[in-house]
Amino acid sequence: MKDWRDVLSLIGAGAAKTAMTAGRKVAEGYHAIDPDVTRHLAHVPLLSFSLFVSRREPIAPGEPDGHPPLIFVHGLGGNRGNFLLMALYLRLYGRKRSYKIHFDPGQTIEQMAVALAHFIQDVRQATGSESVDLIAHSMGGLVARLALSEPGLDGAARTLITMGAPHKGTYSARFANTEVTRALRPDSELMRRLAAMGWPKGVRGATFFSRNDLFVLPAESATAEGAEAVDATPFTHYSYLIDPRCFVKVAQALEGKTT
Repeated sequence: MKDWRDVLSLIGAGAAKTAMTAGRKVAEGYHAIDPDVTRHLAHVPLLSFSLFVSRREPIAPGEPDGHPPLIFVHGLGGNRGNFLLMALYLRLYGRKRSYKIHFDPGQTIEQMAVALAHFIQDVRQATGSESVDLIAHSMGGLVARLALSEPGLDGAARTLITMGAPHKGTYSARFANTEVTRALRPDSELMRRLAAMGWPKGVRGATFFSRNDLFVLPAESATAEGAEAVDATPFTHYSYLIDPRCFVKVAQALEGKTT
C-alpha cells in the first residue's frame, strides 16, 4: 500500500509542476500580447447590451427639443443597438429626438449609403426638420459621407461626427477578403472616390481618432480634410460606444466645442 501512495504522490507532484509550468507559459503569453489587443477583447462583451435592441423601429416625430434630430450610423458588424448608451446620455443633454438605422447583412457600402439617404429623408419628413446631426462609428462614417452626396441631400445635415472611421482606409482591412473589407483598404476605389469628393459641403465635421485603435491603422486615417480632428487617445475602437468620456466629447462636438 505504501508503494501505491508513493506512486500517487509522485504523480500528484508531477501534475502540479506541469500545471504551474503551463500557467507560467500562459501568463508569459498574455503579457507578450500588446495591451491594446487585450483591451479591445475585453471591451467586446461590454457591447452585449446591443443584442437587446430591435433591428427596426418606427420613425416617430418626437417632441421638438430645440435641436436637429440625431441619426446614429453603426459600423461593420454592428447594429443600431450599439448606440443605446450614447443616446441615453445625450438625452440628458436635451437631445430627445434620436434615430438609429440598421443595415441588412450582405449590403455593400454603396447600398448602405442609399439606405441611409432614404432614412435621413424619412426622419426629416417625420420631424419636419430641415437638417439632422449624424453620429457614425467606424465604417458608418464612410457610409454617411456617401449618403450626403446623394441627390436631394444638400443641406440635409448640419453636423457629422465620426468615431474611428477609416476615411483614408486601414491596413487592418487586409486581414479579411470580402467586398466590404476590400473597399476599406487604403488603395481601394472607394478611398480614391472619397478623397476626390472631399468632406460634405456645408457640413460641420469632427473626426475622432485614437492611437490605441487597432482597427484603424494608421490612426491618422480616421481623420479627414475639411473636418476637425479630435484626438480620442487612449480609446479603443469600442470605447467610443461604451465610455462616458467619449459621450462627453460627442456632446461637446455637437455644440461645436471640440477643444
